[in-house]
Amino acid sequence: MVIKYLLIFLLCMVKFVVAVPSGFATLDLPFIPFVLFTTAGGISGVLAFSFFSNYIFQAWDFIISSLGFKVIQTKPKRRFTKASRIYTKIIKSYGLIGVALITPTIISIPVGTVLALKLFPDKRKVIFTLSISVLLWSILLSSLLFFFK
Repeated sequence: MVIKYLLIFLLCMVKFVVAVPSGFATLDLPFIPFVLFTTAGGISGVLAFSFFSNYIFQAWDFIISSLGFKVIQTKPKRRFTKASRIYTKIIKSYGLIGVALITPTIISIPVGTVLALKLFPDKRKVIFTLSISVLLWSILLSSLLFFFK
């Protein structure tokens, strides 16, 4: 029983849009506790990836170099795809709010958090905005699942 809650919580930290329907299907919670549970998981993901992203990148570089591969410190050549152009347009047009709105659903919480922290220097504002976005998406997705089942 506890394993199901832990797995859904961890899934909310990484891929929110998959975790909410999975949690709805597996957990037997009323609406408000379900929204609070999924929101707590999403915000935990935002906090974890905002505070530990540097350590994660350093650990990844250490693992790669210990396996005998060379860690490249130069920036790779930019490749512009249709998706990257859309993301650039959203960032230029809507700023942090645009990144926050697409983070829990279209891009994942780890990628969106790291992207927002790279683009916008105010860490508190980034964490607050992403947390509000997670709350709003949790309410919206949970409402759709609970009231239109």
